[in-house]
Amino acid sequence: MNNLGTLYGIGVGPGGEELLTLKAIKVIENCEIIIAPSAMGGGNSIAYETAKNFIKPHQKVIISHFPMGKPDKEEKVYEAFKTIEEYLQQGKNVGFLTIGDPFIYSTYIYLLKYIREQNYPTETVPGITSFCASASLAGEILVIGDEPLLIVPGSQIERVKDEKYIVVMKFYNQEEKVLNFLDKEGFNYFAVKRAYREGQEIFHTREEILNNKDYMTLIIAHRNEEI
Repeated sequence: MNNLGTLYGIGVGPGGEELLTLKAIKVIENCEIIIAPSAMGGGNSIAYETAKNFIKPHQKVIISHFPMGKPDKEEKVYEAFKTIEEYLQQGKNVGFLTIGDPFIYSTYIYLLKYIREQNYPTETVPGITSFCASASLAGEILVIGDEPLLIVPGSQIERVKDEKYIVVMKFYNQEEKVLNFLDKEGFNYFAVKRAYREGQEIFHTREEILNNKDYMTLIIAHRNEEI
């Protein structure tokens, strides 16, 4: 197939437009079609809201519903693929926006499977991760020396063994379970809500975290006070 468009997976960072990379901005400007995921049908897209000031009026924007964790997830991903495929076959470049980095807990990963099966050209643009941004915002270290850093979803918190430095993501409605584990295992921790977005807050106590539940919150924890 000749004259195909390229699918660009574009990481737009944690939510503040000033954290988009120059590469991300240049690639966005090079795309005729911009697709941004939304967790709710007809809802807002955080990725689009982050990047919207870099999207020009002549570019077509599509907000695509990706109900992650729901029974119809795969169906929605395939629908998005078919939409993208149509534009790629027309020779148009498509930018798929994703918060954070495209290869960390992203809807882009599921979509890329179909794109690669059909051998369409792709390029992935890295983005600043939410946990790196959160650590910087709080002025706290993520990991030091030769220690490993474990990134774990709240549903898998029991997989933490001897690690001293961890990041807990995707733990909405599992707050008590996660905090009980961290307290039992002797972790010091803090939580960052909506880093670099409207409503951002930093919480340093168990009570604050439990009283301010939000889907866009993560925990950074460590077992010692070396720094």
